[in-house]
Amino acid sequence: MAANINNFDGGAAGKYDPGFIKIFWDGRQAGIPAPSDDKMSYYQSYYIAGLYKLGWPSYHTPDLEPGKLRLVWYTHAGSEGTRDYPLWNAYTVKDMFDSLYTEGFRPMLMGFSNENPYREIGGSDPPPEPKKVIPRAAKSVSGSYSGHGGKLGANPHDRVMAIIEKEEEREAKEKRALFEKLHGVDEGEAV
Repeated sequence: MAANINNFDGGAAGKYDPGFIKIFWDGRQAGIPAPSDDKMSYYQSYYIAGLYKLGWPSYHTPDLEPGKLRLVWYTHAGSEGTRDYPLWNAYTVKDMFDSLYTEGFRPMLMGFSNENPYREIGGSDPPPEPKKVIPRAAKSVSGSYSGHGGKLGANPHDRVMAIIEKEEEREAKEKRALFEKLHGVDEGEAV
């Protein structure tokens, strides 16, 4: 790893493309405050209500730097607040977004599309674990290829049983010969 870092040539790597500015979490749909709570002017309320009804699809931020997230919120008085955070603070910023949302500040969280840290909305997932290789039993085209044909003595069990029977016959002959040698009579006559 260290060798790869030491051999890195930034000039040959090509231009970094952070993507386009994208709104990751949008809390502007939290609604317009009730008229009694709203301290915005009539025109500001009307403008924000119109944007809300139109879907408010984008937000222009030409000064957002790559590697940063921007948290935007709207106060009850109608003023806008913004703050930029480094990308590694992504989940802390999401907690701030949630707290602003519950307090009714209509927050919005944005950043660059290729630097999306939120996995649940299309960000980068950790690589999947490799699949475990499960060994399978060998299969053959038919029984005859692996010695399991239909003829008697063609499968391994029949061949082993034939060997055992031959061995038992040989042992029986040896016992008979030993008995005859020791007693001088046939084993069948001694009974």
